[in-house]
Amino acid sequence: MKKLTLIFLSSILISFVLNGCQQLASDEKPKEKQLNEKVKETQKALDVRETIWNQLSEEHKMHIQGTWEDASVIKRSLRESMGSNLDKTFIGKEVYIIDYPSNDNPTIGGIVVYADIKSHQLIGYGHRD
Repeated sequence: MKKLTLIFLSSILISFVLNGCQQLASDEKPKEKQLNEKVKETQKALDVRETIWNQLSEEHKMHIQGTWEDASVIKRSLRESMGSNLDKTFIGKEVYIIDYPSNDNPTIGGIVVYADIKSHQLIGYGHRD
């Protein structure tokens, strides 16, 4: 009888432990999915550097120090005061801002370019002092 009671209690204890482990594993899946989505978004943002590089004129490329891989990317809402030759349909919308380092005078900054998040098309240039 004691053996039967011990087996019964042990099986209940084991089922609670296994159920807890299963719950822990299911809680981690959404976090893992969010992390994967962030990695994919970062890869898309990094890919835009090369796509825009291929759309730049040779004149612009002459002023860039390094290659497309040296550029940084951020997302911001585009304002009309941020640049020139802007596609006005993107004013107020979130765009990529790609900043290519320049080999010109450091006080005028890098070559800043704006790109559509969905199509990765060049939509304008930032001001340089």
